[in-house]
Amino acid sequence: MKTLLELFPVVQSRVVPPVLIVLGSPWPVTQLVRELGDVPITCFQMDVFQAKRLREKLIENELKAEVVAAPDLWDLPATFKTAIFPASAYSDFELKLDMVEQGFHVLEEGGLFISLSEYEKDSLFAKRHKKVFGKCSESPTSEHGMAFWSVKTGEQKRRRHALNFHARIADGASMNFETYPGTFSYGRMDDGARAMLEVAHSLGVKPGDKVLDMGCGNGSVGCLAYPWTQPGGHVTFIDSHCRATELTTLNAKTNGCGHVSVILDSALQGLDEASFDVCLANPPYYANSEVARMFIDGARELLKPGGRFFLVTKMPVQTIPEVVEIFGDVESIENRGYTILVGTA
Repeated sequence: MKTLLELFPVVQSRVVPPVLIVLGSPWPVTQLVRELGDVPITCFQMDVFQAKRLREKLIENELKAEVVAAPDLWDLPATFKTAIFPASAYSDFELKLDMVEQGFHVLEEGGLFISLSEYEKDSLFAKRHKKVFGKCSESPTSEHGMAFWSVKTGEQKRRRHALNFHARIADGASMNFETYPGTFSYGRMDDGARAMLEVAHSLGVKPGDKVLDMGCGNGSVGCLAYPWTQPGGHVTFIDSHCRATELTTLNAKTNGCGHVSVILDSALQGLDEASFDVCLANPPYYANSEVARMFIDGARELLKPGGRFFLVTKMPVQTIPEVVEIFGDVESIENRGYTILVGTA
């Protein structure tokens, strides 16, 4: 992201407030707010944990900007004259396309959408800008990346980049799941989640159980486990991502999961201790191992005595000691190339 901050001076003179910063990690966004100076700035995030961290960084650096967390960029009013999208190289390809398209709808007529890319040569943004805005200007290629900018003219219909998939576990009913860019397992059932559910099913998630889907994403894990808990059971979904919890609510309703709760939270707050029979966790190891640790620690407090914790991993050497530290004896089961760790409270 440092290269994007070095690239910003190329477009800085074009910026007209009020300004919207679209996504980006907390520290680089904080630096961008500093560069913009004393103008009205709104920072859009999809994840309430990231939003919380960004607010803390802004306060720490004595900077002012409004931070808004929502499932979609177009949830914001069309009151911005400039939107800046600092798109790092490792960010989700489909989400990049989605944000350019949704960015059109938050600009005033004549407003400017700017994409900053870390790639020295980037044809992706030029194509997307032209498709959405009609025209696109771009900076020369450089070691700092490229900048692209387009002006909003006229109106367009909103277009949702949704992909659906069907999934079933063992002899259960097939369920349909809608997914959006930027959420885990976009357009497909995650293999690790499937491996974990097969183990949880074989070990007996039973009628009447209260199940917690930790980091629920699109809700597929909890929804597929839901029929096993009936009659009398309940599934709670929790995630820090606004788009994920919106999708989970939609998918639970679509698949007839009636006795459920969906919670948006930056950690595992708002849950009663010793209230669940089963906790299911498929943490994003490639992104942040702190999430896995939070799930492991949290599950121990949230499970009833004798309750079971299921965690799927591709990194058993790192993860097994952490689960053993909290749960003591842990069962390790191989399935579909994954390791499923089972701890008992």
